[in-house]
Amino acid sequence: MRKHAIALLAVLLILGSAVALVALVRSQGQALAATSSTIVDQRPAATTGTLDSGEPIDTHLFRNIVKRENPVVVSITTESRVRPSQTDNSFGPDDFFGRFFGAPPARSRIEVALGSGFIISPDGEILTNNHVVAGADEIKVGLLSDDGKTYSAKVVGRDPLTDSALIKLEDGPGNLPAADLGDSDAIEPGDWVVAIGNPFNLGHTVTVGVISYKARPFAVTEGRFQNMLQTDASINPGNSGGPLIDVNGAVVGINSAILAGDGGSGNIGIGFAVPINTVKALLPQLRQGRVHRGQLGVQIQSAPITDDEARALKLPKPEGAIVAMVEQDSPAGRGGLRAGDVVVEFNGHPVADGAALTTMVVGTAAGTKVPIVFYRNGERQTTTVTIQELALKDENQAGGGAGGSSAEGFGLSLGDLTPQIAQQLRLPSGAEGALVENVQPLSPAAGAGLRRGDVIQEVNGQAVHSSGEAARTLGGVKSGQPAFLLVMRQGNQVLVEVRRQ
Repeated sequence: MRKHAIALLAVLLILGSAVALVALVRSQGQALAATSSTIVDQRPAATTGTLDSGEPIDTHLFRNIVKRENPVVVSITTESRVRPSQTDNSFGPDDFFGRFFGAPPARSRIEVALGSGFIISPDGEILTNNHVVAGADEIKVGLLSDDGKTYSAKVVGRDPLTDSALIKLEDGPGNLPAADLGDSDAIEPGDWVVAIGNPFNLGHTVTVGVISYKARPFAVTEGRFQNMLQTDASINPGNSGGPLIDVNGAVVGINSAILAGDGGSGNIGIGFAVPINTVKALLPQLRQGRVHRGQLGVQIQSAPITDDEARALKLPKPEGAIVAMVEQDSPAGRGGLRAGDVVVEFNGHPVADGAALTTMVVGTAAGTKVPIVFYRNGERQTTTVTIQELALKDENQAGGGAGGSSAEGFGLSLGDLTPQIAQQLRLPSGAEGALVENVQPLSPAAGAGLRRGDVIQEVNGQAVHSSGEAARTLGGVKSGQPAFLLVMRQGNQVLVEVRRQ
Protein backbone atom coordinates (compact mmCIF):
# COMPACT_ATOMS: atom_id res chain seq x y z
CA MET A 1 0.00 0.00 0.00
CA ARG A 2 2.82 2.31 0.91
CA LYS A 3 4.62 1.49 -2.37
CA HIS A 4 1.50 2.36 -4.35
CA ALA A 5 1.23 5.71 -2.56
CA ILE A 6 4.86 6.54 -3.29
CA ALA A 7 4.43 5.61 -6.95
CA LEU A 8 1.28 7.73 -7.30
CA LEU A 9 3.04 10.69 -5.69
CA ALA A 10 5.96 10.35 -8.16
CA VAL A 11 3.58 10.32 -11.14
CA LEU A 12 1.79 13.43 -9.88
CA LEU A 13 5.11 15.23 -9.40
CA ILE A 14 6.23 14.36 -12.94
CA LEU A 15 2.91 15.49 -14.44
CA GLY A 16 3.02 18.69 -12.43
CA SER A 17 6.57 19.41 -13.60
CA ALA A 18 5.62 18.74 -17.23
CA VAL A 19 2.61 21.04 -17.01
CA ALA A 20 4.75 23.74 -15.44
CA LEU A 21 7.42 23.28 -18.13
CA VAL A 22 4.86 23.56 -20.94
CA ALA A 23 3.38 26.67 -19.39
CA LEU A 24 6.85 28.17 -19.01
CA VAL A 25 7.77 27.41 -22.63
CA ARG A 26 4.48 28.85 -23.88
CA SER A 27 4.87 32.02 -21.86
CA GLN A 28 8.48 32.44 -22.97
CA GLY A 29 7.53 31.70 -26.59
CA GLN A 30 4.82 34.34 -26.48
CA ALA A 31 7.23 36.81 -24.95
CA LEU A 32 9.84 35.92 -27.57
CA ALA A 33 7.31 36.26 -30.40
CA ALA A 34 6.21 39.63 -29.09
CA THR A 35 9.83 40.72 -28.75
CA SER A 36 10.69 39.49 -32.26
CA SER A 37 7.71 41.34 -33.71
CA THR A 38 8.85 44.49 -31.97
CA ILE A 39 12.39 44.04 -33.29
CA VAL A 40 11.22 43.55 -36.88
CA ASP A 41 8.96 46.56 -36.78
CA GLN A 42 11.57 48.84 -35.23
CA ARG A 43 14.74 47.56 -36.92
CA PRO A 44 16.41 50.38 -38.88
CA ALA A 45 17.46 49.82 -42.48
CA ALA A 46 21.08 48.70 -42.78
CA THR A 47 23.18 51.53 -44.16
CA THR A 48 26.15 50.82 -46.44
CA GLY A 49 27.08 54.31 -47.72
CA THR A 50 25.61 57.45 -49.23
CA LEU A 51 24.52 58.53 -52.70
CA ASP A 52 25.77 61.59 -54.56
CA SER A 53 22.80 63.47 -53.11
CA GLY A 54 23.85 62.54 -49.57
CA GLU A 55 20.96 60.09 -49.18
CA PRO A 56 22.00 56.90 -47.36
CA ILE A 57 22.27 53.66 -49.30
CA ASP A 58 20.21 51.15 -47.35
CA THR A 59 17.82 48.24 -47.81
CA HIS A 60 15.07 50.71 -48.81
CA LEU A 61 17.10 52.11 -51.73
CA PHE A 62 15.10 50.66 -54.63
CA ARG A 63 11.80 51.21 -52.83
CA ASN A 64 12.61 54.90 -52.50
CA ILE A 65 13.70 55.20 -56.14
CA VAL A 66 10.47 53.63 -57.38
CA LYS A 67 8.30 55.84 -55.16
CA ARG A 68 9.99 58.96 -56.57
CA GLU A 69 10.21 57.92 -60.23
CA ASN A 70 6.99 55.96 -60.80
CA PRO A 71 4.92 59.14 -61.36
CA VAL A 72 7.09 60.19 -64.34
CA VAL A 73 6.68 56.84 -66.16
CA VAL A 74 3.79 56.53 -68.62
CA SER A 75 2.17 53.73 -70.59
CA ILE A 76 1.73 54.27 -74.34
CA THR A 77 -0.87 52.61 -76.55
CA THR A 78 -0.81 53.18 -80.31
CA GLU A 79 -3.32 52.36 -83.00
CA SER A 80 -2.34 51.97 -86.64
CA ARG A 81 -4.61 51.33 -89.59
CA VAL A 82 -3.11 48.54 -91.69
CA ARG A 83 -4.35 48.38 -95.26
CA PRO A 84 -4.51 44.88 -96.76
CA SER A 85 -2.23 43.90 -99.59
CA GLN A 86 -3.71 43.81 -103.05
CA THR A 87 -2.69 40.17 -103.21
CA ASP A 88 -4.80 39.22 -100.17
CA ASN A 89 -7.27 36.45 -101.00
CA SER A 90 -9.73 35.52 -98.30
CA PHE A 91 -10.88 32.31 -100.01
CA GLY A 92 -7.57 30.80 -101.01
CA PRO A 93 -5.83 30.45 -104.40
CA ASP A 94 -8.99 29.27 -106.21
CA ASP A 95 -11.54 31.88 -105.15
CA PHE A 96 -14.76 30.27 -106.46
CA PHE A 97 -17.08 32.76 -104.74
CA GLY A 98 -14.95 35.68 -105.81
CA ARG A 99 -15.06 34.64 -109.46
CA PHE A 100 -18.83 34.16 -109.55
CA PHE A 101 -20.12 36.74 -107.11
CA GLY A 102 -17.36 39.32 -107.06
CA ALA A 103 -14.76 39.67 -104.35
CA PRO A 104 -15.84 41.63 -101.27
CA PRO A 105 -13.99 44.92 -100.76
CA ALA A 106 -10.80 44.48 -98.79
CA ARG A 107 -11.06 45.93 -95.32
CA SER A 108 -8.29 47.61 -93.41
CA ARG A 109 -7.68 46.51 -89.85
CA ILE A 110 -6.58 48.30 -86.70
CA GLU A 111 -3.43 47.09 -84.98
CA VAL A 112 -2.78 48.02 -81.35
CA ALA A 113 0.72 48.13 -79.86
CA LEU A 114 2.02 48.87 -76.38
CA GLY A 115 5.02 50.77 -75.11
CA SER A 116 6.34 52.99 -72.35
CA GLY A 117 7.80 56.45 -71.93
CA PHE A 118 8.72 59.06 -69.33
CA ILE A 119 7.83 62.71 -68.79
CA ILE A 120 10.67 65.23 -69.17
CA SER A 121 8.82 68.54 -68.76
CA PRO A 122 5.86 69.79 -66.68
CA ASP A 123 3.90 70.62 -69.86
CA GLY A 124 3.81 67.00 -71.00
CA GLU A 125 6.88 66.31 -73.17
CA ILE A 126 7.59 62.56 -73.16
CA LEU A 127 10.61 60.60 -74.39
CA THR A 128 10.07 57.12 -75.82
CA ASN A 129 11.38 54.87 -78.62
CA ASN A 130 10.93 55.69 -82.29
CA HIS A 131 9.66 52.18 -82.98
CA VAL A 132 6.90 52.63 -80.38
CA VAL A 133 5.23 55.56 -82.19
CA ALA A 134 6.44 55.33 -85.81
CA GLY A 135 3.49 55.01 -88.18
CA ALA A 136 0.88 55.39 -85.43
CA ASP A 137 -2.43 56.98 -86.38
CA GLU A 138 -3.40 57.51 -82.75
CA ILE A 139 -1.33 57.69 -79.56
CA LYS A 140 -2.84 57.38 -76.08
CA VAL A 141 -0.86 57.95 -72.88
CA GLY A 142 -1.73 56.69 -69.40
CA LEU A 143 -0.43 58.39 -66.25
CA LEU A 144 0.13 56.79 -62.85
CA SER A 145 -2.03 59.42 -61.13
CA ASP A 146 -5.05 58.83 -63.41
CA ASP A 147 -5.81 55.15 -63.20
CA GLY A 148 -7.70 54.03 -66.30
CA LYS A 149 -7.73 57.45 -67.97
CA THR A 150 -5.70 58.17 -71.10
CA TYR A 151 -4.65 61.35 -72.89
CA SER A 152 -4.02 61.96 -76.59
CA ALA A 153 -0.47 62.71 -77.67
CA LYS A 154 1.23 63.81 -80.88
CA VAL A 155 4.69 63.10 -82.29
CA VAL A 156 6.99 66.11 -82.10
CA GLY A 157 10.16 64.55 -83.51
CA ARG A 158 11.60 61.10 -84.24
CA ASP A 159 15.07 59.70 -84.91
CA PRO A 160 15.37 56.14 -86.28
CA LEU A 161 19.17 56.12 -85.89
CA THR A 162 18.97 56.31 -82.09
CA ASP A 163 15.48 54.78 -81.89
CA SER A 164 14.32 57.83 -79.92
CA ALA A 165 11.19 59.95 -80.20
CA LEU A 166 9.67 62.97 -78.50
CA ILE A 167 5.90 63.11 -78.10
CA LYS A 168 3.71 65.62 -76.26
CA LEU A 169 0.35 65.39 -74.49
CA GLU A 170 -2.37 67.35 -76.27
CA ASP A 171 -4.94 67.43 -73.47
CA GLY A 172 -3.00 66.41 -70.38
CA PRO A 173 -3.01 68.02 -66.96
CA GLY A 174 -0.50 70.74 -66.20
CA ASN A 175 2.44 70.86 -63.81
CA LEU A 176 3.40 67.23 -64.33
CA PRO A 177 6.38 65.66 -62.53
CA ALA A 178 9.47 65.40 -64.75
CA ALA A 179 12.32 62.92 -64.80
CA ASP A 180 15.87 63.93 -63.97
CA LEU A 181 18.07 63.18 -66.99
CA GLY A 182 21.38 61.82 -65.71
CA ASP A 183 24.85 61.24 -67.15
CA SER A 184 25.14 57.94 -69.02
CA ASP A 185 28.86 58.50 -69.55
CA ALA A 186 29.39 58.24 -65.78
CA ILE A 187 27.73 54.82 -65.49
CA GLU A 188 30.00 51.75 -65.42
CA PRO A 189 29.55 47.97 -65.68
CA GLY A 190 28.38 46.60 -62.33
CA ASP A 191 26.37 49.70 -61.40
CA TRP A 192 22.82 49.05 -60.19
CA VAL A 193 19.94 50.19 -62.42
CA VAL A 194 16.14 50.06 -62.25
CA ALA A 195 13.82 49.58 -65.25
CA ILE A 196 10.19 50.73 -65.04
CA GLY A 197 7.68 50.16 -67.83
CA ASN A 198 4.53 48.63 -69.23
CA PRO A 199 5.45 45.05 -70.27
CA PHE A 200 2.51 43.05 -71.61
CA ASN A 201 0.27 45.94 -70.45
CA LEU A 202 1.27 45.35 -66.81
CA GLY A 203 1.69 49.02 -65.97
CA HIS A 204 4.57 50.34 -63.85
CA THR A 205 6.36 47.01 -63.56
CA VAL A 206 9.70 47.39 -61.77
CA THR A 207 12.80 45.26 -62.41
CA VAL A 208 16.32 45.65 -61.07
CA GLY A 209 19.70 44.68 -62.51
CA VAL A 210 23.15 46.00 -63.30
CA ILE A 211 24.91 47.53 -66.26
CA SER A 212 26.47 44.55 -68.03
CA TYR A 213 28.34 46.46 -70.75
CA LYS A 214 28.66 50.15 -71.43
CA ALA A 215 28.97 50.66 -75.19
CA ARG A 216 27.63 47.59 -76.99
CA PRO A 217 27.27 48.24 -80.76
CA PHE A 218 23.68 47.46 -81.75
CA ALA A 219 22.14 47.56 -85.22
CA VAL A 220 19.30 50.09 -85.15
CA THR A 221 18.96 50.51 -88.92
CA GLU A 222 20.50 48.67 -91.83
CA GLY A 223 24.30 49.00 -91.77
CA ARG A 224 24.26 51.54 -88.92
CA PHE A 225 25.02 50.89 -85.28
CA GLN A 226 24.32 52.74 -82.05
CA ASN A 227 26.37 52.16 -78.91
CA MET A 228 23.92 50.92 -76.28
CA LEU A 229 23.92 50.29 -72.55
CA GLN A 230 23.56 46.55 -71.95
CA THR A 231 21.72 45.47 -68.80
CA ASP A 232 20.38 42.32 -67.18
CA ALA A 233 17.39 44.18 -65.71
CA SER A 234 14.42 42.31 -67.16
CA ILE A 235 13.01 44.06 -70.27
CA ASN A 236 10.05 42.61 -72.16
CA PRO A 237 7.69 43.67 -74.98
CA GLY A 238 5.95 46.83 -73.76
CA ASN A 239 9.02 48.03 -71.82
CA SER A 240 10.28 49.80 -74.94
CA GLY A 241 10.61 53.53 -74.32
CA GLY A 242 10.67 53.27 -70.53
CA PRO A 243 13.47 54.68 -68.38
CA LEU A 244 16.58 52.93 -67.11
CA ILE A 245 17.34 54.65 -63.81
CA ASP A 246 20.54 54.76 -61.72
CA VAL A 247 20.70 54.63 -57.91
CA ASN A 248 20.55 58.42 -57.74
CA GLY A 249 17.10 58.34 -59.38
CA ALA A 250 18.34 59.83 -62.67
CA VAL A 251 17.48 58.40 -66.09
CA VAL A 252 20.60 57.03 -67.79
CA GLY A 253 18.96 55.24 -70.72
CA ILE A 254 15.81 54.54 -72.74
CA ASN A 255 14.98 50.83 -72.78
CA SER A 256 14.86 49.75 -76.39
CA ALA A 257 15.46 46.09 -77.20
CA ILE A 258 16.27 42.62 -75.92
CA LEU A 259 18.30 39.71 -77.22
CA ALA A 260 15.69 36.97 -77.45
CA GLY A 261 16.18 33.27 -76.85
CA ASP A 262 15.67 30.39 -79.23
CA GLY A 263 12.76 30.98 -81.56
CA GLY A 264 12.90 34.74 -81.14
CA SER A 265 10.94 34.98 -77.89
CA GLY A 266 11.66 35.03 -74.19
CA ASN A 267 13.82 37.23 -72.00
CA ILE A 268 17.29 35.80 -71.37
CA GLY A 269 18.69 38.66 -69.31
CA ILE A 270 20.25 40.69 -72.11
CA GLY A 271 18.59 44.05 -72.73
CA PHE A 272 19.70 47.27 -74.39
CA ALA A 273 19.01 50.92 -73.65
CA VAL A 274 19.86 54.05 -75.63
CA PRO A 275 22.30 56.15 -73.53
CA ILE A 276 20.50 59.25 -72.31
CA ASN A 277 23.44 61.51 -73.22
CA THR A 278 22.91 60.56 -76.86
CA VAL A 279 19.26 61.61 -76.66
CA LYS A 280 19.96 64.78 -74.67
CA ALA A 281 22.26 65.97 -77.44
CA LEU A 282 19.41 65.50 -79.94
CA LEU A 283 16.63 67.09 -77.86
CA PRO A 284 16.89 70.57 -79.43
CA GLN A 285 16.49 69.02 -82.91
CA LEU A 286 13.72 66.65 -81.78
CA ARG A 287 11.83 69.68 -80.47
CA GLN A 288 12.19 71.24 -83.92
CA GLY A 289 10.68 68.13 -85.49
CA ARG A 290 13.67 66.72 -87.36
CA VAL A 291 17.21 65.52 -86.71
CA HIS A 292 19.85 66.54 -89.26
CA ARG A 293 23.00 64.47 -89.73
CA GLY A 294 25.97 64.35 -92.01
CA GLN A 295 26.92 61.49 -94.32
CA LEU A 296 30.26 60.41 -95.76
CA GLY A 297 28.97 57.53 -97.89
CA VAL A 298 31.08 54.66 -96.58
CA GLN A 299 30.59 51.46 -94.64
CA ILE A 300 33.28 50.87 -92.05
CA GLN A 301 34.32 47.98 -89.86
CA SER A 302 32.94 48.58 -86.40
CA ALA A 303 35.55 46.55 -84.48
CA PRO A 304 38.76 48.31 -83.35
CA ILE A 305 41.89 47.59 -85.37
CA THR A 306 44.07 44.86 -83.85
CA ASP A 307 47.87 44.80 -83.78
CA ASP A 308 47.92 42.09 -86.46
CA GLU A 309 45.64 44.14 -88.72
CA ALA A 310 47.75 47.24 -88.20
CA ARG A 311 50.87 45.38 -89.33
CA ALA A 312 49.07 43.90 -92.35
CA LEU A 313 47.75 47.35 -93.35
CA LYS A 314 51.17 48.95 -92.72
CA LEU A 315 49.81 51.37 -90.13
CA PRO A 316 52.08 53.10 -87.60
CA LYS A 317 49.72 52.09 -84.76
CA PRO A 318 46.42 50.17 -84.38
CA GLU A 319 44.09 53.16 -84.70
CA GLY A 320 41.65 54.39 -87.31
CA ALA A 321 38.56 53.23 -89.19
CA ILE A 322 38.85 50.66 -92.00
CA VAL A 323 36.69 51.53 -95.02
CA ALA A 324 34.81 48.39 -96.09
CA MET A 325 32.76 49.94 -98.93
CA VAL A 326 32.40 53.31 -100.68
CA GLU A 327 29.02 54.22 -102.13
CA GLN A 328 28.87 55.51 -105.67
CA ASP A 329 28.44 59.24 -106.12
CA SER A 330 28.99 59.86 -102.41
CA PRO A 331 31.22 62.43 -100.67
CA ALA A 332 33.79 59.69 -100.01
CA GLY A 333 33.64 58.48 -103.59
CA ARG A 334 34.04 61.96 -105.02
CA GLY A 335 36.92 62.53 -102.60
CA GLY A 336 38.79 59.49 -103.91
CA LEU A 337 38.42 57.14 -100.92
CA ARG A 338 38.44 53.41 -101.65
CA ALA A 339 37.63 50.18 -99.83
CA GLY A 340 40.67 49.22 -97.78
CA ASP A 341 41.66 52.78 -96.88
CA VAL A 342 42.10 53.49 -93.18
CA VAL A 343 40.85 56.90 -91.99
CA VAL A 344 42.98 58.21 -89.12
CA GLU A 345 41.92 61.89 -89.00
CA PHE A 346 38.63 63.67 -89.65
CA ASN A 347 38.44 67.45 -89.71
CA GLY A 348 41.67 67.70 -87.72
CA HIS A 349 40.62 65.22 -85.02
CA PRO A 350 42.22 61.77 -84.58
CA VAL A 351 39.99 58.78 -85.35
CA ALA A 352 40.37 56.02 -82.76
CA ASP A 353 38.01 53.50 -84.39
CA GLY A 354 34.93 53.12 -86.56
CA ALA A 355 32.53 54.25 -83.84
CA ALA A 356 34.50 57.46 -83.35
CA LEU A 357 34.42 58.23 -87.08
CA THR A 358 30.67 57.61 -87.24
CA THR A 359 30.07 59.99 -84.34
CA MET A 360 32.14 62.70 -86.00
CA VAL A 361 30.49 62.35 -89.40
CA VAL A 362 26.86 62.35 -88.22
CA GLY A 363 27.60 65.38 -86.06
CA THR A 364 28.89 67.41 -89.02
CA ALA A 365 26.47 69.72 -90.82
CA ALA A 366 25.70 69.00 -94.48
CA GLY A 367 27.71 71.18 -96.86
CA THR A 368 30.78 71.33 -94.59
CA LYS A 369 34.13 70.79 -96.34
CA VAL A 370 36.22 68.43 -94.22
CA PRO A 371 39.86 67.34 -94.59
CA ILE A 372 40.42 63.61 -94.15
CA VAL A 373 43.75 61.89 -93.51
CA PHE A 374 43.96 58.20 -94.43
CA TYR A 375 46.45 55.43 -95.10
CA ARG A 376 46.52 53.45 -98.35
CA ASN A 377 49.10 50.70 -98.83
CA GLY A 378 51.11 52.15 -95.96
CA GLU A 379 51.21 55.70 -97.40
CA ARG A 380 49.68 58.65 -95.54
CA GLN A 381 47.40 60.67 -97.83
CA THR A 382 44.97 63.57 -97.54
CA THR A 383 41.72 64.47 -99.29
CA THR A 384 38.85 66.90 -98.78
CA VAL A 385 35.19 65.90 -98.90
CA THR A 386 31.93 67.83 -98.71
CA ILE A 387 29.56 66.23 -96.20
CA GLN A 388 25.99 65.65 -97.40
CA GLU A 389 22.69 65.20 -95.55
CA LEU A 390 22.05 61.71 -94.23
CA ALA A 391 18.68 60.46 -95.41
CA LEU A 392 17.63 57.47 -93.32
CA LYS A 393 14.88 55.14 -94.46
CA ASP A 394 12.03 55.30 -92.04
CA GLU A 395 11.19 51.88 -90.64
CA ASN A 396 7.62 52.29 -91.85
CA GLN A 397 8.81 52.95 -95.39
CA ALA A 398 10.91 49.87 -95.78
CA GLY A 399 11.12 49.01 -99.37
CA GLY A 400 13.57 49.62 -101.76
CA GLY A 401 14.75 50.43 -105.18
CA ALA A 402 17.52 48.88 -107.17
CA GLY A 403 16.34 45.40 -106.31
CA GLY A 404 17.15 45.61 -102.57
CA SER A 405 15.21 46.25 -99.36
CA SER A 406 15.69 46.18 -95.62
CA ALA A 407 13.36 44.68 -93.03
CA GLU A 408 13.75 47.23 -90.26
CA GLY A 409 13.25 45.91 -86.75
CA PHE A 410 14.22 42.39 -87.82
CA GLY A 411 17.87 42.91 -88.80
CA LEU A 412 17.50 41.64 -92.37
CA SER A 413 18.80 42.92 -95.70
CA LEU A 414 16.83 41.49 -98.60
CA GLY A 415 17.44 41.22 -102.32
CA ASP A 416 15.45 40.03 -105.32
CA LEU A 417 15.86 36.41 -106.36
CA THR A 418 17.21 36.34 -109.92
CA PRO A 419 17.26 33.17 -112.08
CA GLN A 420 21.06 33.13 -111.80
CA ILE A 421 21.00 33.24 -108.00
CA ALA A 422 18.21 30.65 -107.90
CA GLN A 423 20.38 28.35 -110.01
CA GLN A 424 23.38 28.87 -107.70
CA LEU A 425 21.23 28.04 -104.69
CA ARG A 426 19.86 24.97 -106.55
CA LEU A 427 16.28 26.10 -106.12
CA PRO A 428 13.42 24.66 -108.19
CA SER A 429 12.79 26.27 -111.55
CA GLY A 430 10.46 29.26 -111.27
CA ALA A 431 11.10 29.72 -107.51
CA GLU A 432 10.13 33.16 -106.20
CA GLY A 433 10.72 35.03 -102.97
CA ALA A 434 13.04 37.47 -101.19
CA LEU A 435 16.69 36.55 -100.84
CA VAL A 436 18.29 37.10 -97.43
CA GLU A 437 21.48 38.97 -98.31
CA ASN A 438 22.63 39.85 -94.81
CA VAL A 439 21.66 39.12 -91.20
CA GLN A 440 22.78 41.68 -88.64
CA PRO A 441 24.45 40.32 -85.49
CA LEU A 442 22.47 40.42 -82.23
CA SER A 443 19.27 40.97 -84.23
CA PRO A 444 15.95 39.11 -83.98
CA ALA A 445 16.69 37.48 -87.34
CA ALA A 446 20.03 36.20 -86.08
CA GLY A 447 18.43 34.90 -82.88
CA ALA A 448 15.78 33.07 -84.92
CA GLY A 449 18.44 31.31 -86.99
CA LEU A 450 17.95 33.03 -90.36
CA ARG A 451 20.99 32.86 -92.64
CA ARG A 452 22.39 34.44 -95.76
CA GLY A 453 21.07 32.55 -98.77
CA ASP A 454 17.68 31.79 -97.22
CA VAL A 455 14.76 32.63 -99.50
CA ILE A 456 11.63 34.00 -97.80
CA GLN A 457 8.55 32.77 -99.69
CA GLU A 458 5.76 33.63 -97.25
CA VAL A 459 5.25 36.08 -94.37
CA ASN A 460 2.41 35.19 -91.99
CA GLY A 461 0.87 32.96 -94.65
CA GLN A 462 1.04 35.59 -97.40
CA ALA A 463 3.17 34.79 -100.44
CA VAL A 464 5.91 37.30 -101.28
CA HIS A 465 7.52 37.49 -104.70
CA SER A 466 10.20 40.17 -104.26
CA SER A 467 12.34 41.88 -101.65
CA GLY A 468 10.16 44.98 -101.73
CA GLU A 469 6.99 42.97 -101.15
CA ALA A 470 8.59 41.07 -98.28
CA ALA A 471 9.84 44.31 -96.69
CA ARG A 472 6.43 45.94 -96.94
CA THR A 473 4.72 42.91 -95.40
CA LEU A 474 7.25 42.71 -92.59
CA GLY A 475 6.85 46.46 -92.10
CA GLY A 476 3.23 45.83 -91.14
CA VAL A 477 4.29 43.73 -88.15
CA LYS A 478 4.18 45.82 -84.98
CA SER A 479 6.97 46.01 -82.44
CA GLY A 480 7.05 42.97 -80.17
CA GLN A 481 4.80 40.92 -82.47
CA PRO A 482 5.92 37.70 -84.21
CA ALA A 483 6.22 37.04 -87.93
CA PHE A 484 6.12 33.48 -89.27
CA LEU A 485 8.35 33.11 -92.31
CA LEU A 486 8.22 30.19 -94.72
CA VAL A 487 11.82 29.89 -95.86
CA MET A 488 13.41 27.83 -98.61
CA ARG A 489 16.79 26.57 -97.39
CA GLN A 490 18.92 24.06 -99.30
CA GLY A 491 15.88 22.72 -101.11
CA ASN A 492 13.79 22.36 -97.93
CA GLN A 493 10.99 24.57 -96.64
CA VAL A 494 11.49 25.71 -93.05
CA LEU A 495 9.05 27.70 -90.87
CA VAL A 496 10.88 30.34 -88.82
CA GLU A 497 9.31 32.54 -86.13
CA VAL A 498 10.98 35.92 -85.62
CA ARG A 499 9.71 38.73 -83.40
CA ARG A 500 10.12 42.37 -84.40
CA GLN A 501 12.10 44.63 -82.09
